[in-house]
Amino acid sequence: MTTLNQNSTQPPEPQLAPPGAGLGLPATLMLRYVVRPFVAAKSKRSENQVLFGKVNQKILKEIEGLSEDLLNARVLVPPQRGLEDSSRYWSVKMTLEHLIIVSTQKYKLITELNHGRVPDSVASTATVKPKNEMSADETVLQFKKLITTDFERLNQNFTNESSPTKYMHPWFGLMTANEWYWLLGVHHGLHLKQIREIKKRLPLL
Repeated sequence: MTTLNQNSTQPPEPQLAPPGAGLGLPATLMLRYVVRPFVAAKSKRSENQVLFGKVNQKILKEIEGLSEDLLNARVLVPPQRGLEDSSRYWSVKMTLEHLIIVSTQKYKLITELNHGRVPDSVASTATVKPKNEMSADETVLQFKKLITTDFERLNQNFTNESSPTKYMHPWFGLMTANEWYWLLGVHHGLHLKQIREIKKRLPLL
């Protein structure tokens, strides 16, 4: 496997839409009035749990053997359904960090909604972008903990999947705990695709 030359000149950062710009009105309407009520709301927790596990095993397979340089290499990927424009210029490590940030918040949210409590906060896609402060090794370890130990704890705490309590998602609208749980696997699957697109553009053997 090759590594990147850290002394090579980096291309200028692309001009992308600002964080939190969203997906556009047509996509948002589709998510809010079709996907949420007819897909998320009708999903089964057991199937969502299986999906989350399968997607994350694929992510682990994709990042296996990547050097620190390759994990840190930022790559511009093509526009992708469900991916904000501002998120298209990330590294694999930044993508993993984003999943850690978002899913950690979702775990807490699902637990609160499970108990009939609505957090006093507003969900925003602009505030969950990676800060790129952790090392590559630390990020991978945190991701593995997120999808194993932390996910197991969530499932132990998530005892009332029929809870009607809802919390607003900026794209999907008001969602129950079970609908937020459905979103876990879907969101990780979205970024699995992004990781694969990043890898296509890395100097891999």
